[in-house]
Parts: sequence; structure tokens; C-alpha cells
Amino acid sequence: MAEAVSRGKTKLPGLERLASIGLLLLMGTIWGGAIALAKIATNHGGHPVGLALWQTGLGGSLLLCLALIRRRPPPRATSVLRFNFVCGCIGVALPAIALFWSVRHLSAGVVAIAFASMPLLTYGLAVLFKAERAALLRILGVTVGLGAIVLLVLPETALPAPGLALWVLLALGASVLMSVENLYIAIRRPEGLDSLPLSCGRQLAAAVVLAPLAFALDLTVPLFTTWGPVQWAASGMAVASATAYTLFLHMIRTAGPVFASQTAYVITLAGVFWGMALLGERHSLYIWAALALMLAGLALVRPRDRDV
Repeated sequence: MAEAVSRGKTKLPGLERLASIGLLLLMGTIWGGAIALAKIATNHGGHPVGLALWQTGLGGSLLLCLALIRRRPPPRATSVLRFNFVCGCIGVALPAIALFWSVRHLSAGVVAIAFASMPLLTYGLAVLFKAERAALLRILGVTVGLGAIVLLVLPETALPAPGLALWVLLALGASVLMSVENLYIAIRRPEGLDSLPLSCGRQLAAAVVLAPLAFALDLTVPLFTTWGPVQWAASGMAVASATAYTLFLHMIRTAGPVFASQTAYVITLAGVFWGMALLGERHSLYIWAALALMLAGLALVRPRDRDV
């Protein structure tokens, strides 16, 4: 989750804290639902590259309209454009393709569990690059979370069919890329760059990166045609992802990174729930054990007040 390595805490009054909790639940539920929508889009023939372009192009355009209405367009300074391009590549475009490819072969619930490894990986990278100090409980949390991935990958009966473990590793690779972006944002975020322009800029930059590939290989999702499940699911996913990420950045600024990092729990549980509710997914005992381990790892790696 973005900026999980940033330090700082914010004590909220009662009503503001209740509002923040509500936003946290809403944001996690929306983000978890986006994974199920990605599964629907790929199930109906959407190509990962085309879906990634649709998601970033539509999401970025909607955020740009909102930014213009609020008279806060993304800055056009060279340093900000470079920042957006890096974030768009490593934090949006490449992870989106990887997640679409993995959810094409895996259940939404399994992808949600792999996606939840991002805060653990972010902390591990932060310690590795000395952006965070090592804490025993949090290192234990990373280890427990990696144990969840092992439960997904190694047992032959964990996944519905042999050979699917490689797609779990691909989903994990998406989390690694987003964790690298988290660290980059924490270190390189331009001064005074608000959440809305940041979210908008990275989405549009990702669309610029993806467009040549999608058009050159004819992998785009048809726009001027009768819309079916692919277009509607991809559009819902674009709105959900753009909304959730903007809310997340806003929450980091208003409630602090310690509080905002707890959205990982909601995303994981919501991803599993939406997969069962919308797609009829059912999971093996290994998957449920992996879910329990991942939640335990998140609980251990979450920063405490004394760590910030």
C-alpha cells in the first residue's frame, strides 16, 4: 500500500475517527471488488494489456476531470512529470498487466491474498534500503506473510490445478513492483503534490506507456461497439481503483500512514468475499490457512505508535 514506509501518526477526534474508519472500510471493499471485476473481464476474453490500458485511461481521465473541476490540475513541471512516469510504469502499468494475467488463471480470492503481501514487502524493502529501522515483530510479520505465499505455492492440492503456482508468483511480482513504488513515493514525492493530482498523474502516465503496446499488437478493448461484460467490468474496475487509491492517499495525509495501512486487511477479506459472492469461488483448506497467515503477518508488520 502506498507510502507504508512513511513515518508519522495522527490522533483523530471521535467523529473524525469514525469517518476515517468508514472511509477505510469503503476503500478496502471497493478495492477488493476491483479484483473480482478483473476476473469477470478476463473470463469474458479481455486481454491483460488492453484491460490495463482501459483501466488507466478511463480512471486517469475521470480523475483529470475532477482535478480540473476543482482547479487543481496535475503540475506540468519536469520533475513532477518524471515522478509520474516512474510511478505509472512500476506502480500501475506493469503491476496491472501482471495482476490481469494472474487473475485470468487464478481465483480472485487467491489474487487478493497475494496482493495483500504488498505492505509486508514494502516494509522489507524499506529496511533493506534503510528507510525504516528493523523491528523484531515486524520482521516476524514479513516471515509469517511469506509463509502464506508458501502455502499457496508449494502444496499440490492448494490450487485447483497443477502449474498454477507460477501465476501466484506473478501476482506476487505485481506486489513487489507496487512496493518499490511505495518506497519511491515516500522518498521522492514532490513537495506540495496533493493526492488527487498524484493519483491522476500516475494513471495517465501508465496509459501513455501502455497505449503504444496495446495498439501495436491490436490488444485494445473495443470501445465503439455494443458493450458487454468486458467493457462494463473494466469500467467498474477503473472507477473503483482510481477512487480507492485517491481515498488512500487522502487518508495517509489526514489520518496518517499507520491508520491507512490497515486497509490491507479489508482489501484481502473483501477480495475473498467478492470472489465467493460474485463468482461462486470455493477454496481449499490451504487457501484459508494462507489467508489466516497473511492477516497475522499484516497485524505484526503494521507500525505501532512507538515505531513511528
